[in-house]
Amino acid sequence: MKIPDNFIKKNRRIEIISNDGNPLRIPGEWEFTLGDADMLVAIPDMHMYVYNSPLDNFKYGAKAMLHFLHHLESLKSDMEWDGKKLRIYQLGDMYEYRFPGPRGTGNATAAEIFMSHPDYSLIANLLRDMRAHHLYGNHDYENRHFPGFRMAAREGQVLLEHGFVPDRWQQFSDPGEMLWEAGQFFFLKLREVNEFYANLLIDLNAIPRDNTYSVGVDSGKRAKHGYPAHAGYEDPEGDYSRYLEHYTARLKQPHDSEPFRIAIIGHTHRPYMEKVNGGRQLFIDAGAWTGGRSDFAVLTREEAAICTYRRR
Repeated sequence: MKIPDNFIKKNRRIEIISNDGNPLRIPGEWEFTLGDADMLVAIPDMHMYVYNSPLDNFKYGAKAMLHFLHHLESLKSDMEWDGKKLRIYQLGDMYEYRFPGPRGTGNATAAEIFMSHPDYSLIANLLRDMRAHHLYGNHDYENRHFPGFRMAAREGQVLLEHGFVPDRWQQFSDPGEMLWEAGQFFFLKLREVNEFYANLLIDLNAIPRDNTYSVGVDSGKRAKHGYPAHAGYEDPEGDYSRYLEHYTARLKQPHDSEPFRIAIIGHTHRPYMEKVNGGRQLFIDAGAWTGGRSDFAVLTREEAAICTYRRR
């Protein structure tokens, strides 16, 4: 099936940002790429944090997320009536555990985060009720201890992961690295200092309450819907080419079962889609739903697209 009209064309808040605004046609020989699913939606990094904290930049896109999830809920119901299956994946970093908890007792917890605002509880409940599949990322790595969370998933010939390729922080970005735990402890202490001074400035009326004041974290107040130039993602001196190289190589590797045709990841917060290995396989970076972005990837047996969901 193609991407349903009642999913994209009849929702003016959805815009395709990949492939010059058009769905990418899946080659006919990839017909069974999704296994027994008819459609897959991948929601990338959210980094949901305590709502009233100046470190939380998910809140600016929270209403759009709620609107989107209700739209997905309606689509899922319609598809089930037609005997079709919609699978929803959240690609990791749903919660931001790398920031201090509201009581100053170490990292924030999922309960503290989703109870910090009614919208956050609704989002978590909607994902649960739609039986969304959850992967864990480097910012919510603790979720590996909970039922239902896993590092990677396979849907037919589609590989889904958060993506742990080392980025500019190198070992600090990969929970499998020796220095990761020490690096995250350092970042937590840095955030505690950031938050202290942010709240001090708020009390002095020097910055507004919803302003973010933290190293490496923007406010997310300004919506970002752009799609990066190919050269920017593929630049060997940049931050992203290593993801493309890593998954291009992984897709080429032989597997015991069916080979992978498509890799879908998050982690970079930068949407991107490119055919690799001579056009025989497809790499999709779904982008992010935080820091001003509101991206997601959609895949059917016939089409693929990266979309943005406008806040209004």
